[in-house]
Amino acid sequence: MAINTAEDIIYTASLDKTVKVWRISDLKCIETIKAHPDPINAIIVSDDGVLYTASDDATIKVWRRNFCSHDQPHSLTVTLHAKYSPVKALTLSNNDGGILYGGCTDGYIHYWLKGWFVGQLQYGGSIQGHTHAVLCLASVAKYVVSGSADSTSRVWSREQDGEHVCLAVLVGHRGPIRCVTAFLGGCLVNDDDNEDCCTVSTGSLDGVLKLWRVTHTKNFHDNNVSNWKQVF
Repeated sequence: MAINTAEDIIYTASLDKTVKVWRISDLKCIETIKAHPDPINAIIVSDDGVLYTASDDATIKVWRRNFCSHDQPHSLTVTLHAKYSPVKALTLSNNDGGILYGGCTDGYIHYWLKGWFVGQLQYGGSIQGHTHAVLCLASVAKYVVSGSADSTSRVWSREQDGEHVCLAVLVGHRGPIRCVTAFLGGCLVNDDDNEDCCTVSTGSLDGVLKLWRVTHTKNFHDNNVSNWKQVF
């Protein structure tokens, strides 16, 4: 599910290959989008109202609302190809002008850089590290958190040169990780805006929720130094 509060609508995506659009005020389905030829695994909407859907067909599709059209309220803007691997997870980062991330069954995370125009995206590259499918993603500030069927989560930082550095591999679950979320701070008292620290929560098919704290600093030799700790 994804919500667009500005337009008073909720999007739901399904294994039936469609996206349904619901009006929040009366919970009425106002549109059905035949989005993909294969099951849809993830859906997300950006602050500017652009909708992204990810599918087993190895694509991410970008949709834009047509306020002047009653016959086709949403139209397909562009189709992004994820190197022939089904896409299982999506997240958007507003850092560095906006980045779209897609987690795939081959363990790769592909990302696209948002342009000046609505729906304009340029392929940026891939992030490698997981050995099994990436099942969930989250982002906050410069950090991207991924959860995988390999039972680990990884915390990545987008550096000034555009490269992604793996800051931590969170090991402790005994099953695939199906959901992750993250927020800044939480490592010290009154550090809610500290971008050198983030708190991560992971949920796994092992039936356990875990809470982690990850700190990221640089030493005197200008090398990245990261520490992580399971706190719950």
